[in-house]
Amino acid sequence: MLLSALLGALGGVSVHAQNVYSLNAVGYINVTMQPGYNIITCPLIASPDNTIATLLNNTNGQYQSGNRTVAEVFQFTGGAYTAEDTASAATTPSGWASGGTITMNPGQAVFFYNPTTTNMVATFVGTVPTGPITNALSPGYSLVGSVVPVSGDIVTNSISLFTNGASSGRTSDEIFTYAATGGYSENIFSSGAWSPSDPVLTNVYEGFFFFNAFSTTNNWIENYSVAQ
Repeated sequence: MLLSALLGALGGVSVHAQNVYSLNAVGYINVTMQPGYNIITCPLIASPDNTIATLLNNTNGQYQSGNRTVAEVFQFTGGAYTAEDTASAATTPSGWASGGTITMNPGQAVFFYNPTTTNMVATFVGTVPTGPITNALSPGYSLVGSVVPVSGDIVTNSISLFTNGASSGRTSDEIFTYAATGGYSENIFSSGAWSPSDPVLTNVYEGFFFFNAFSTTNNWIENYSVAQ
């Protein structure tokens, strides 16, 4: 799905007249977290920040259904899990046991664990980033997402243009998308293309694991402007 289609649905899109454009587009994204593990991202610039205390505020206890049945968020950077937080409305002002400091800045993704048998829903509100914007994908495994709200084939999409995979001999970059009910789907970069097919994101808030097989940063550059 092209970004313009999403923004049309958001209702917060800036309008133009006589070739004069506003500086930004503001909107919202409804995020559905299915039972089990989900990889989610926030391709909007939220206010005052993109921490889970802001994006997934739990002061009303909506991410828990009991003391032992609570949602969890896991951050993965530099090839390892680096932070974990657990929903606990009575513990902190944010409703997260460790303060809700884990970030979901545009381009970052996290694992969200929904321990219940029903969907959990959040609404992200913010400004759409404008580009060109570089998402620096470090060596090894990272949880990442598009820096702007796009879905579908992220290679052929004219905004996301994820064409910068790399391979050398038997060493190749890889992408792993994840479905809460179906495990991982793997795409390997080989001979200048992704195999068995281009990576596809079902939702604009879907993140994925990217494996940078080399020792240098892989720069994913996306480009969006309100004038598009």
